[in-house]
Amino acid sequence: MKILRLLERKQIHQAAELLINSSHAIALTGAGVSTESGIPDFRGEGGIWEKYKPEIYGNIKSFIKDPSKFWKLAEKVAPKLFTAEPNEGHYALAELEDMGIIDAIITQNIDELHQKAGNVIVYEVHGNINRFTCFGCRASYTKDQVMRKLKKEKNYPPRCDMCSAPLKPSVVLFGESLPTFEIYQSQALAEKSDVMLIAGSSLSVDPVADLPRYTLSNGGKLIIINEEPTYLDDKAEVVIQHKTGTILPALVEEIKKIKSMREPTESPEEE
Repeated sequence: MKILRLLERKQIHQAAELLINSSHAIALTGAGVSTESGIPDFRGEGGIWEKYKPEIYGNIKSFIKDPSKFWKLAEKVAPKLFTAEPNEGHYALAELEDMGIIDAIITQNIDELHQKAGNVIVYEVHGNINRFTCFGCRASYTKDQVMRKLKKEKNYPPRCDMCSAPLKPSVVLFGESLPTFEIYQSQALAEKSDVMLIAGSSLSVDPVADLPRYTLSNGGKLIIINEEPTYLDDKAEVVIQHKTGTILPALVEEIKKIKSMREPTESPEEE
């Protein structure tokens, strides 16, 4: 692990104290957590949408008109998504859930790496790349089923065996509504949380960017770990501009250290 500056260590300690003393802490994660696993950023500087115009390759209207364009983009992006492995930041968040420090994760990421790292309660507000749905009859397909179809048929887009309509990954394209249940649950969690740990999100995409405001409006506190500034930095209790893969494991270790120091020592039994 990289050597952390004194200021960052103080901020990590402050964040650890907030989380230890919280009753209902949650995490909100964005692309910055997954880029350290080799997954390209879609919206950031130099990201996918700078190379491929989203109105052509990532818009639901474009998909309806010609789904093959989306699938040509998927051919270039999907291999990295499918082969990526969780990084230290993912494992740290899984450990925080396992320790009972955070109740759940709300994520903008579509790669399922949180679950692969061991997180159980995960709300994917932008969908998931590993599940597919028929655009016609709504039949469900797994990633492996779709990969076999592509290999066999060698044609874009892959089509449903039942109705021949194109298949679409369960990710939210531009112009689509976010999944109702996940958004409802995310808002409810944000309102209830007394601490929201924001990791790797620039908080620039609505309506997810508004979730921290639910926490703030109910007296909760924000911890923001992101390489770039966000619009809520001045409202947060702790802001650490650093890689999540470095800070989150350090945060877990600090929590363990504090908890171990506070555990009562057992006195030896008198003979």
